[in-house]
Amino acid sequence: MTAFTYPARIVEEAPGEFLVTFRDIPEAITGGATFEESYQLAADALDVAVEGLLLDTRVVPSPSSAEAGEVLVPLSPAVAARLVLVSTMDRQHVSGRALAERLGKDEKNVRRILQGKATVDAALEALRELGVRPALVVDAADVAA
Repeated sequence: MTAFTYPARIVEEAPGEFLVTFRDIPEAITGGATFEESYQLAADALDVAVEGLLLDTRVVPSPSSAEAGEVLVPLSPAVAARLVLVSTMDRQHVSGRALAERLGKDEKNVRRILQGKATVDAALEALRELGVRPALVVDAADVAA
């Protein structure tokens, strides 16, 4: 199982000015007035940066292990599903047209999925067609008691 959580460093650059950076995805940069605000904004910055890499058909690096002083920031389920779909299509040498045929849909539907303009369910359906069994895992530490 692959976890799509990327290590981020949150540093207080000046009083009330926190900067967030990602070693694996240097395009993802954000910040906030507090550590907590910066952490919340980090997820959005990570999603936007990964979306940009996907749209530019650039390779999205796998997450590395967190180092001392770093926090883990998860990709949203929608972006993670698209990332897995793109890498699975590439690994299996399946084109958008071939996937559309396998799904019994128009190629425009697959383009919409790959561009992030379709539902998460559509991406999950495409993954299942490629033999991937997607699952959502929630860290018990994130669940309120």
